[in-house]
Amino acid sequence: MKTSEVKEQIIISLYFNIPLSLITYITTNNLLISLIVFLLTTFFIITAGLLTTKLGYKRHFEITESEGFKKLISLGFRIEKVNDYVGLNGVYRNYLFDIYYDWLTVSNNRNSKALVLNIYFNPPTLNNNKTDHKRLKEISEKYITSRWSLIPKTYCYRWREGNIMMNNSIGLKNPNYEFISQKMDELIEILKTEKLQPIEREKVIEMRKITEFAHIPEIAVYYKKNIR
Repeated sequence: MKTSEVKEQIIISLYFNIPLSLITYITTNNLLISLIVFLLTTFFIITAGLLTTKLGYKRHFEITESEGFKKLISLGFRIEKVNDYVGLNGVYRNYLFDIYYDWLTVSNNRNSKALVLNIYFNPPTLNNNKTDHKRLKEISEKYITSRWSLIPKTYCYRWREGNIMMNNSIGLKNPNYEFISQKMDELIEILKTEKLQPIEREKVIEMRKITEFAHIPEIAVYYKKNIR
């Protein structure tokens, strides 16, 4: 493990362990017990965090070998590698997609492990050719997925200026092509309903040159090198 990863986990552990140790000391009035609690919980949190990162990235990388991803590759999708990011990029029903596994993100059922479908579109514009952010906000609010509905969704949407990220909770089993294509169809139907048109990959690349971290897969390994 790299020193930076260990430092990050130590900071996280301190955030939880200092209050817990203080509560233990106040409750027991025993410095030794509170110290033992501090050391044990620190060890557990650091170990669990590093293991989660290691296994998460391993699956992030290896999911491109799953049957669902292989099917997409056979249909024209290609593997894209940027820094430590590995995912698929391709066009489906005229819309450009990024598809990848993120082991530390948000989804609607509190499961942090998700298959992310990132679909791009031409944002709506005003008469001055500036993005119509008001309309985008109105559209996004129509598709909010609530955790408190009678039938909670296992996914959530994250709208951006020219793309939607759909985070689909998944367990230990990798999603098959039928599942992935169904979710892509759902996203496309939303865009078609709202009359949001496809965008060419070349235009997305040009936009990335102007704003480096816009219109990209929103995952830490895309930004950072050597996370493993």
